[in-house]
Amino acid sequence: MLITKKQMEENVDTSIALTIIGVVLTFIGVVFIAIPKVVNEKTSPDLPSDAVNVAAMFRAANGGFGFALGMVAIYSRNLPSEYASTVLLSLGTGILIVNLSLISGKIRGFGDLPIPPMILLFALTVVAYYAALF
Repeated sequence: MLITKKQMEENVDTSIALTIIGVVLTFIGVVFIAIPKVVNEKTSPDLPSDAVNVAAMFRAANGGFGFALGMVAIYSRNLPSEYASTVLLSLGTGILIVNLSLISGKIRGFGDLPIPPMILLFALTVVAYYAALF
């Protein structure tokens, strides 16, 4: 089977995007799983002592989701570009939904927006959509 130069370039673009997304999400997942209380101390310093363990459990669970999605991205790197684009669109949409969920929490009065993570997630969404659509 002959592969055209354009197909090869598309495959490289999707592979790089999936690698970036996979590494970032996996890293975040590992940190959230390994040291959830430390992450909570940095992100929520005024957390009541009664809520520390519960918050750490939820932070670790969020880390598990990040780790799992990171692994999906990493294992999808070598897919043909049309399949990799589908994975990228799915990841991009999922990450966008996470950001919208954070915004909805602010609208409903649950607390302040975590701006740095939202910027990171938005950047990953842009990478995913760009690699999949252009």
